[in-house]
Amino acid sequence: MTEPPTGPERVTSDDEPTGELSIQGIAATVRTCTLCALSETRTNAVPGEGSGSPSIMFIGEGPGFNEDQQGRPFVGRAGKLLDELLGVVPLRRSDVYITNVVKCRPPENRDPLPEEVRACWPYLESQISLLRPRVIATLGRHAMNRFLPGARISDVHGRSVRWRDIVIFPLYHPAAALRSTALRQTLEEDMRRIPGAVLESLALNTGTGPERHAPAGTPAKDTDSTTAGEPPREEQAGQKRLF
Repeated sequence: MTEPPTGPERVTSDDEPTGELSIQGIAATVRTCTLCALSETRTNAVPGEGSGSPSIMFIGEGPGFNEDQQGRPFVGRAGKLLDELLGVVPLRRSDVYITNVVKCRPPENRDPLPEEVRACWPYLESQISLLRPRVIATLGRHAMNRFLPGARISDVHGRSVRWRDIVIFPLYHPAAALRSTALRQTLEEDMRRIPGAVLESLALNTGTGPERHAPAGTPAKDTDSTTAGEPPREEQAGQKRLF
């Protein structure tokens, strides 16, 4: 398992969710959020959906047309493929949590602007803190780079990378796999490795796993430190499961 530099610093603002948080409370706040210009062009915000205690959290970059219309993540053609890919693990959508870095669709599906990512980042941080997934599977290079700046998806897809006390597991985006039979096969093969990533995360948090090293030529960096104010991860008996 490799240890790259940490991802984006935690962004705080006066409008950041505080106090007694819940996933439902974050979702309600997201649906009425006006922190960036995306709120002016959206039909529906897309907070995310899935299990309230997932071992695996899937994070894409942002909603598309169908997601904007329905207010749900990954419901278009790429979402249908994601459902099929979950089935090979095997998993169902209800077993995992699915969300995006930004919660509103960028016009014409353009890349989110830095200020849009900054506005949404506290929501994602709060979701991660509450859900405490063992593995974050990023979908596509844009979502991956929010956690692993400078990484190349062609180099790290299907590999476990340590981020704080969580395993980041980069995957190609299902939309890209729709355009390439070879990429779809690669994505399916990587999905089959997810149970191994969960086991690596268990080893990471119990201290029984092998020593982890940064890639050759990369200075080793301590990524164990959690953000100020973020509760430490606790071992829970109910989380000894794989999924």
